[in-house]
Amino acid sequence: MNRFFIYALLVVAYSLVLNSAPKLRFDCGDTYDWGKVRNTEEPLKAKIRLYNDGDDTLIIYSVRPGCGCTAAPLDKNAIEPKGYATMDVSLYLPNASGPVTKSITITSNDPNKKEAYLFLKAEYVPPIRIFPDSKVMISNIMVGDTGTYKIVIRNTTDEKILIREPFFDPEKVVWANIKHNQELKPNEDFVIEIKVAPDNVGNFSGRVTFKTTYPTVPRINIPIFGVVSGFKK
Repeated sequence: MNRFFIYALLVVAYSLVLNSAPKLRFDCGDTYDWGKVRNTEEPLKAKIRLYNDGDDTLIIYSVRPGCGCTAAPLDKNAIEPKGYATMDVSLYLPNASGPVTKSITITSNDPNKKEAYLFLKAEYVPPIRIFPDSKVMISNIMVGDTGTYKIVIRNTTDEKILIREPFFDPEKVVWANIKHNQELKPNEDFVIEIKVAPDNVGNFSGRVTFKTTYPTVPRINIPIFGVVSGFKK
């Protein structure tokens, strides 16, 4: 057997080894995006398939979520050629605000991707937004004055939301231009004008509260704080 023939056999054997390697692929690419979400009380869920596009068995050694807010169990760790495993992903967003990105690291015997990263994305959009602030800070006000403070609330949904049972505390000192069954139109702003007429000098606290018909925002509380500096002359 001459050297050329031995070399050719080695080349063929090496080529077969390369071609029989496992190859990991996610059915969603490297990112799964839930898009805009409005409810953070329940975890976001997805079933993501891990495919083996190679010609040898793909072994998943570990699945490591980047934080405790993510769970990602696999239904199997050995994936036959041209087969797949399913990963049940749960992403918890209890204190979410705006865009959120998390990651999962998958370690396998894929020679070209021993550590693969799957990114999870979502953007929390509260059904009712309050700006520029969700509280009122009063200043430079005296007994005998009436201060007016504006807060904008936005209905970010495509459905009508009603305000129910507005309550002003302390009564006759705090009031606002909202009433029972006040309508928040879809994707529109409503300006709440809060008026404060303090009757005592010193630290002041009050609130405007109301219920809404949106199931995940049953109640909104707007606190009022400040200092009443004296009596109006």
